[in-house]
Amino acid sequence: MTRRAARPIKRSGAVDRAPGWPGVINRARISGLLLVVLTAGAVFSLVTDSRFALGAAGGSTDVELSGLGYTDSGAVMEALGLADAGGNNVFLLHTTDIRRRLLDLPSVADAEVRVVLPNRLVVAITERSPVLRVTRGGATYLLDGDGVVLELRAANAPPLPELPLIDDRRVELGIPFEIGVRIDPIEAAAMLQIGALTPALIGSAATTIAFSADDTDGFVVSAEPYGWRAVFGFYTPTLRPPSLIAQQVECLRNLLANGEAGIATIYLAPQGDRCGTYLPRPS
Repeated sequence: MTRRAARPIKRSGAVDRAPGWPGVINRARISGLLLVVLTAGAVFSLVTDSRFALGAAGGSTDVELSGLGYTDSGAVMEALGLADAGGNNVFLLHTTDIRRRLLDLPSVADAEVRVVLPNRLVVAITERSPVLRVTRGGATYLLDGDGVVLELRAANAPPLPELPLIDDRRVELGIPFEIGVRIDPIEAAAMLQIGALTPALIGSAATTIAFSADDTDGFVVSAEPYGWRAVFGFYTPTLRPPSLIAQQVECLRNLLANGEAGIATIYLAPQGDRCGTYLPRPS
């Protein structure tokens, strides 16, 4: 015979009661609620207190910029995206977003953005390094080692003579130069390799060498005071790639070793055991 479980005996008059407010509200919960309110008030006070706000956008006392060489400071301030005076509370500034906008500038390689209390924004810029100048149509452009156009140099800007200069006189065969964009890879490779040449690298006793490009001869290297011209020519992805320049330089060294004073023009076209042709200077 199966026994049934005993049922609890419910006393008469007993009533089920919900915990009610006394069971919910206690000192700990009240203290927590007060802490939340006080914290919210403190945060509101910080983000509205004028003592923690930058002054006018670009104010030299509030925004500290460093590392600028050729990068336009106006472009940097625009990338910061600061509001009008008094609207830049440092607790509301998103430094990660500011850094991302700065890295979008073509001449900026890296950037550090940090807030210094009570009301300063410190921005340290690391610029890309220009390695070459190219003049085209009266304008001078700065290129980095990847062939990216960093800047259109202002006419009154310092000339930067330490950077090699290519005078690009091409019209029909010219290429576009756009700030922040890499030029044609073939052109970039040719310009960077030819622009890196020095008298010592080509075995010349010349005091200076100059670089140019035109629609007739392509890339040309000329030397002073001897006055000879070395025609490097044009380059294409397949038939005449920029990798040919290393052979051309070696040929030029061999030809100049025989005496550069008697040379007028050298046409560098390495093929087999031949380096090309040259025109002697009239005696």
